[in-house]
Amino acid sequence: MAASAAGTAHEQTRTPCQDYAYTATASARDGTQYLIALASDGAGSALYSEAGSRLACESGGAFLLEYLSHEGHLGRSVLSRELATACLEHIRSTLENAVFEAHGKGAALRDFACTLVGLVAGPKHALAFQIGDGAVVIRRNGELAPVFWPDAGEYANMTYFVTDNDAEQHLQIAQIDAPHEVSLLTDGLQRLALVFSTRQAHAPFFEPMFAVLRSLRADQCASLNAQLALFLSSPAVNQRTDDDKTLILATRIGPDVGCELEVACQ
Repeated sequence: MAASAAGTAHEQTRTPCQDYAYTATASARDGTQYLIALASDGAGSALYSEAGSRLACESGGAFLLEYLSHEGHLGRSVLSRELATACLEHIRSTLENAVFEAHGKGAALRDFACTLVGLVAGPKHALAFQIGDGAVVIRRNGELAPVFWPDAGEYANMTYFVTDNDAEQHLQIAQIDAPHEVSLLTDGLQRLALVFSTRQAHAPFFEPMFAVLRSLRADQCASLNAQLALFLSSPAVNQRTDDDKTLILATRIGPDVGCELEVACQ
């Protein structure tokens, strides 16, 4: 399941939600399935931040979908650092085209500033990557843990964006064994989903939602997106954060255990 919700601070100022989520399933030529999941948080100070986060997720997702769909069975060597870097380059090219189209309005690349967290997961291997804050959380040996710690930069209230001139230097990449369960989140949920004192995932935040996913088949999950959006906008969440928030969760564990990959709520 996947959803984004505007923070109360944005609602008070009547500004749109600057977060975006993307999920898809790619099938390689041999029929092997791969989950693609991306989440992005537009910079609050950027003029077109909501467009930046949307374009980053949609263009990055389309790039990965086309790449994986034209490949044969993909192993660890193909889900590589080079693939993550190429995805970033494609996203930056898309944003540069958006700047060109908005040139008459005096737009610059920084006006589309946004963070990015991403995951490509196959039957045996996965590729995680990230620029800026937010997190990719995976289940390893039964335990939930972030792949990277949110990269908040050197100073308070600072992070890195895909539009930065040195974005590639801040692109964190990890090749990992395929996890059984995954979650991607933007920084609006960090204080609820992560334990900063120990740099661990806060399991009680995730477990009830994963339990629901495990009880359903993939084709039964569509209604959960709306329920997740309501949860993200609930007083229980808004009392802890006034920022925009995005959450994606997916599991392999459920009624269709025989499936190579059960994708929750595309």
